[in-house]
Amino acid sequence: MPSTPLETSQSDLPSIDSLIEAAVAEMRRDDDRTPALVALQGMGTQAGLARILDLSRSPEPIRRRLAAVVLGQMHGPGQRSDERAFPEPACSVLLRLLDDEDAGVMVDAIFALGHLGNRRCDPVLAARCHHEDPHVRYAIAFALCGSTTPVAVEALLALMEDVYDQVRDWATTGIGQTTELDGPEIRAALLRRVDDEDVFTQAEAMHGLARRRDARVLPPLIHALSHEHLMPHLFVDAAFAYLGLEQDTDITEADLMARLRALLESETP
Repeated sequence: MPSTPLETSQSDLPSIDSLIEAAVAEMRRDDDRTPALVALQGMGTQAGLARILDLSRSPEPIRRRLAAVVLGQMHGPGQRSDERAFPEPACSVLLRLLDDEDAGVMVDAIFALGHLGNRRCDPVLAARCHHEDPHVRYAIAFALCGSTTPVAVEALLALMEDVYDQVRDWATTGIGQTTELDGPEIRAALLRRVDDEDVFTQAEAMHGLARRRDARVLPPLIHALSHEHLMPHLFVDAAFAYLGLEQDTDITEADLMARLRALLESETP
């Protein structure tokens, strides 16, 4: 059945265009406060989509970047901010932007695909996991986070060995939090990151092992919780996961450590 052409309400265009200009200004300032961008992402109507699709072909890279950021999280009136109004058209445009000549556009498009979570994009994203630009690899690790497709898992395992901390952190998060993924290769990859030079990657690796109830995490986990310089608060979630405790469980730090040590003794031959 042929698709129906998008109808753009002329009365909607002035408000959309004014928001676009304000959002471009926000991006130029690199401002954490982005009310215009948030408003654009909430304009998931036919008119809003048509205007953003036009924007994705702008000769200005910053406007193509804005289009990517909007398309990744566009939702309509009455939808929650984590719902998507036009996921398939957005996905198709973002895949096109992966070949953009501007690196910033490509990176924003990859992050946007991560927000969409459309697994048909996994092969295209995974093919870029060895890209020379670390920002691209970081975005790929983010975008594949939570995927269980074989091609995504293979890419995430490779990115867990990356030279850049943020890439390893997100790839380890993607593998660690997805407990449907398990087996010797998965656990070995997580164990290698337990001694990572980046503390956030360490924490994610231990949390992943703890979710899988792998007793080999106990010695490094107890060590991390016992040393202030290792930012022990980052490892509490892993301790709770291993002990099977809910996050709101009222337990003292001393009792938490006592339970872990008792388990370590019981697991040690």
